[in-house]
Amino acid sequence: MAIVGGGPAGLTLAAALAQQGGFEIAVFERADDHFSAETYNPDRSYTIDITGHGLRAARFIGITDRFDAGLIHFKGLRTAPHPWIHRLGVGFAEEPYHGRGWTGSRGDICRCLQAHVLERYADSVALHFGVEATVVDAGQPQLRIASRDDVAGEGRRFDLVVGCDGGGSGVRRSIAEQASGFAVEGADLGNHSLMLHLDQHLDELDPHYLYVLAVEPVMAVAGAINGPRGPADPRWFRQIGFSGTMRFDSAADAGRFLDRAHPLLRHFASDTKVEEFSQRQCLPTGKTKRCSSLVAGRVALLGDAGAPVPPVGQGVNAAMEGATVLAQCLHEHRDSLDAALAAYAATWGRETDALRRIAMTVDLSQPLTPFRILMASFLGYSGLRLAKREDLSYAEAWETFRRGEDRIRCTPLGLMLPRQRD
Repeated sequence: MAIVGGGPAGLTLAAALAQQGGFEIAVFERADDHFSAETYNPDRSYTIDITGHGLRAARFIGITDRFDAGLIHFKGLRTAPHPWIHRLGVGFAEEPYHGRGWTGSRGDICRCLQAHVLERYADSVALHFGVEATVVDAGQPQLRIASRDDVAGEGRRFDLVVGCDGGGSGVRRSIAEQASGFAVEGADLGNHSLMLHLDQHLDELDPHYLYVLAVEPVMAVAGAINGPRGPADPRWFRQIGFSGTMRFDSAADAGRFLDRAHPLLRHFASDTKVEEFSQRQCLPTGKTKRCSSLVAGRVALLGDAGAPVPPVGQGVNAAMEGATVLAQCLHEHRDSLDAALAAYAATWGRETDALRRIAMTVDLSQPLTPFRILMASFLGYSGLRLAKREDLSYAEAWETFRRGEDRIRCTPLGLMLPRQRD
């Protein structure tokens, strides 16, 4: 079995399959070993929380104790008041998270997963870093595997290939070219984001919480990841979301914009960090894709390779849970690989469709989206909050959200709200 991509999806799948037993697993990752690579990218290392669906996956592969030791424990959300209320001295509103959860960068999470795989499953999982794996034949399936020293590479056949190579998946692109009937539909909300590093007054922030520091005219969420000495030495980042691309003429221009959005956006960032922020490229974060199936021939797609969605705190959580679903399907249908893949495509396809619908509600191009999100949270049917719940599938979370939207739309205030995209 080949897993293309050694991120959270690929490493969780490797651990889940090895735990089931009976699989010979090779993981191919074109980037460096997670222990030799930097744990964060200053332009895109927003804080990831593992809760709900990710917690279920962590329990499945038995990694919760390692996450406890290697990541920051997550305790909930704190939301800043409206600027004029903030000036009256009103503090953060707190929304505690009562389950078990953690925060970190993608690199922090991958280091924990890689250590887990190496410690427990070195006999059945081979990790190959600095290697490019390309699907040559989706039906057989066959990969061309090339290292940096041997660009020509070699061909290898497997019983099954799983693409876990992210939103720009080369595996997905290959099977779209090869597999008859396989189609990919895309959509773009137009959302973009910029990263602002925080470096002052950090004693006022608790690394166990994510902070919503503004909702209009921008969405701004701050959180901590591991610093050079681990969870006890946090680095702080703030992801600032826009309804379209954003460019600043100068650091002063960026500073004035942040001040208009909310005083707290400048409070935690020095002039040096604001200047760095003003020079960063605004990255698109509103793109999503839907594949006609998560399976084509003997190739399966997992995580962002199969169902990339705009960031709503579920990318890694869904990738990890999807890995355990695929592992269970393969285990339960050991006598028929086709039956296992059909079960995975049907079961997890429903879940990714529901998660996509939830993510599409965070459409920053709609002027009332921040208000809608706050209203839904206040009335108890927030799609973002429902998606985090461990006791709900994504399909159940979507149906609960949809019923709440239907109820509010019958009110005079609800009639003012535009309908959601699907």
